Amino acid sequence: MTISALFCCSSEAFIGVCAIYRANSIYGKFVKTFAGILTLRTAPETLSKLRARVERKLRKRLRQVCRSEAGRATAREIQRREAAGVSLETALRDLLLDGEAGWMVRGEAGRILAIASQCSVVDELLTQFFSQTEKSELWETALTLEQFEDEHAIRPLISALSDHDVDRRRAAARALGWMPRTRTCAARALSEALTDVSQPVSVREEAAESLAYLSSRSSIPPLISVLDDPSVQVRFWSVFALGSIRNRRSGHSYPEVIAPLEAMLSDHHSLNETWWTVAREALAMLGQLVPPVPKWNDRFRQELTQATEAVDATAEDRRWAQFYSHCI
Repeated sequence: MTISALFCCSSEAFIGVCAIYRANSIYGKFVKTFAGILTLRTAPETLSKLRARVERKLRKRLRQVCRSEAGRATAREIQRREAAGVSLETALRDLLLDGEAGWMVRGEAGRILAIASQCSVVDELLTQFFSQTEKSELWETALTLEQFEDEHAIRPLISALSDHDVDRRRAAARALGWMPRTRTCAARALSEALTDVSQPVSVREEAAESLAYLSSRSSIPPLISVLDDPSVQVRFWSVFALGSIRNRRSGHSYPEVIAPLEAMLSDHHSLNETWWTVAREALAMLGQLVPPVPKWNDRFRQELTQATEAVDATAEDRRWAQFYSHCI
């Protein structure tokens, strides 16, 4: 239900809808304030005041997001759409679903709309995600969805890992990695996708990278099991994931990742022309273990320095050194 629709319904319906909204939504707060008034009498002036208050909240949030570049771009788009004669709510909703607006701008629009109901925003994005077929559109919607970290989106995204559309599977694997609140079930589903050799490489490598961000210890065995996979992409991102997984409380790496990473130091296959070898990535992961393993930490820093300063360093070595230059 849209914001506008809420203002047109009866007092009883309005209160019923508010009750199912999240406790931190504007409407959840309004129920306590206006429930008694609306139950006794649904006067036009009361609804008008409520509508005005909601719009003030939305505009206040819109002003706040202008502190970032994406927020300013969002405000410009909203201003342009309102100038065409649409309401603020409609402008926000249209922008949320505009596949050409860019995921950062769409995310800002969604967060403003979520003041009313985040569930509604996520539902609309999911509906769009499952109706799209273009690779770029699916990717943009997935990037927009992940910004909300909403548990309501997890099961649909997990189901998308077995969708007939490969691009939808890959986009879903990406989004799942950026929703840490659902770490356990998402990690299990992504681990299954990673180890499923019937999945395209594009889906499996995305699943491996996403497992790095979920940082679940349960994904370590599946990641280790694919280190001899024929695909260099799968091996590379599995190495990255193994080196990235940390204990959430202590921030420490898990000891069982060390030996598998050491074994990958002999894998000199490059990911592609813009990245570097699996061996280089394995050394970077070993060099950043927490707490540090002196042997690997020292070697990592030495090779970074050499790749940065050596006149005969390869372009690949320089890219690697530049990417990890913050570690020197």
